[in-house]
Amino acid sequence: MRRIPAAAGSVALLAALATACSSGDAAPAGGSGPATYDLPARTARPGETVLHRPTVRSGDMAFTVIGLRGRMNTVAGSHADVPPEGQFIRIRLVVENTGRITSTFDTRKQLLVASDGRVFRPDLDAMLIRRQPTSLDVGSGVRVEMDLWYDVPRQVKEAALRVVGSPTMGAAADPPLADVRLG
Repeated sequence: MRRIPAAAGSVALLAALATACSSGDAAPAGGSGPATYDLPARTARPGETVLHRPTVRSGDMAFTVIGLRGRMNTVAGSHADVPPEGQFIRIRLVVENTGRITSTFDTRKQLLVASDGRVFRPDLDAMLIRRQPTSLDVGSGVRVEMDLWYDVPRQVKEAALRVVGSPTMGAAADPPLADVRLG
């Protein structure tokens, strides 16, 4: 029986491990950069304004606002119809964890900023009626699309969504806030 020298066996093992641990992100033919996914376009919901805003980051989370609907006089669900105290504003948001560990996205920390500078927290009743989470664990590399619901006075005009991710690995405090312009 033939023996493989220890050094040669170690080199072969390291080469196999390096291959197994590679990201698998091969550049497309022609070297034009990383490959991208083709995601099908979807029809916006009735009354919703489609927004094309830049993605912002807070900690290990990236946020992209893709839709907005304001001046809603009710929120309806399978078990309740509730009028707002003022008006409901619904923001469609994509949240992506760009970090290496699971992060907790807390919808209660995402603030609607009015044109007069006032800030509003999501309306927990509307979120519950529309079955949106108040907190969500987002795995590494995972993207989630959801709605944030706000009940604001009738005269309020939305200006921005102020988002915050969860602390990065080793950090004790929330990362800096980031604003996405809505108007």
